[in-house]
Amino acid sequence: MTRQVFNQTKNSATEEIFIPQAAARNLDADSWTKYHLGALVGLPGGILVLLGAIFLNVFDLAAGAKPHGIWLFVAAYPLFALGAHCLDKIGEMKKAAKAKKQQSNLERLNPDNIFKR
Repeated sequence: MTRQVFNQTKNSATEEIFIPQAAARNLDADSWTKYHLGALVGLPGGILVLLGAIFLNVFDLAAGAKPHGIWLFVAAYPLFALGAHCLDKIGEMKKAAKAKKQQSNLERLNPDNIFKR
C-alpha cells in the first residue's frame, strides 16, 4: 500500500533521489565549477572553524584565562554564507541545465523538425 501511494504522488522532494549509477557522472572533474569548490571550502571550513572556536574557548575558560577564540565565531559566518551561496548557484545551474535539456527534447520531438531531417 505504501509503495502505491509513493508511486502515485508527485512530490518535488522525492524527485531527486541519490542514484549510485549517476554519482560517477555527477562527480566528473569536468563538471566541477568554482561554485562546487566554494561549497567544498565554505561549508566544511565553517564547521571546522566553529569547532575550533568552541574547543579554544572551552579550554580558555577552563584555564581561567580570557577567551581568545571569539573572533573564530565571527570568521565562521562568512564561510557558511559562501557555502550556502555556492549551493544556491549549483541548484540554479542544475535547474537551467534541466530546462535546457527538456527544451531540446521538445524541439527534437516537434513534428516540423522531424520532417526537416
